[in-house]
Amino acid sequence: MTEEAGEGIVSCARHLLEHALPFDDRDDRFSETWEAEISEPGSGFLAALGRAENGHPIGLVAGSRGRDHLQLDALVSDNDNWPNGQVLDTLLDALAPMMDDAPSVELWGKPAQPWHDEVAIRRGFEPVRALHQMRCPLPVSSPSIETRPFVPGHDDEALRQVNNRAFLGHPDQGDLSPADLADRLAEPWNDPEGIRLHEVDGEVVGFCWTKIHHEQGLGEIYAIGLDPSVHGRGLGVPMTVSGLEWLNAQGLETGMLYVEADNVPAIRTYERIGFHISRTDRAWRRSESAPQT
Repeated sequence: MTEEAGEGIVSCARHLLEHALPFDDRDDRFSETWEAEISEPGSGFLAALGRAENGHPIGLVAGSRGRDHLQLDALVSDNDNWPNGQVLDTLLDALAPMMDDAPSVELWGKPAQPWHDEVAIRRGFEPVRALHQMRCPLPVSSPSIETRPFVPGHDDEALRQVNNRAFLGHPDQGDLSPADLADRLAEPWNDPEGIRLHEVDGEVVGFCWTKIHHEQGLGEIYAIGLDPSVHGRGLGVPMTVSGLEWLNAQGLETGMLYVEADNVPAIRTYERIGFHISRTDRAWRRSESAPQT
């Protein structure tokens, strides 16, 4: 039922997105991310694909391999002959040699389902993280704050410094090096105009970094950061709204963002703007080889 990823992996991912997720839960990060990694030699991309007897894709586990970490995303569609958990189990079996060689393996269910948890726990993984995807209709009624667009080559270090102070200790966004930031700024989806900067006395103290998912017509608040020096001034909501206003000006009618499921204050803040929880993604991690049952 499995095969290694080939040239058709992106089309299979798109097929699965259409069949595995309800329309309101979809975004294009699977095909967007994997397409870029497949085309880059030595990227560490790997995948296992499951097909039904009629050839239609029914499951995909794909991800990237770093020096000491392997991150995998699981996407499985409902079908008549293979229970979802069994599909996931079989795909993980196909990737077991690569998983066993990695000091740390992280498995994501996007969105998470009970069978993700059952398979992950049985295979020796532990739950480590949960992310809510929240969405809201655009435009929103909350007031924004004055911002200006990011200027490449001029604002890079200011953005990096504010980001690292704002996201100290964050697993994804914290501790960006100049090279890390340069890589993100070079992403094909990045638009400098969509990075909105807020200044106080000529110094950048906050930013709202946006991302457009063109296929689904979604405008994402990719990251929003405020320097600790301006905490307590109530800038979080207007900074977020400034990004949503820019996205709406690009013709988008739905905003989205990701927030840690245990960050209750942030969730409440976003709900006041008009966001609601659309889906929940979860991650499980195995830090060393575990018996496969």
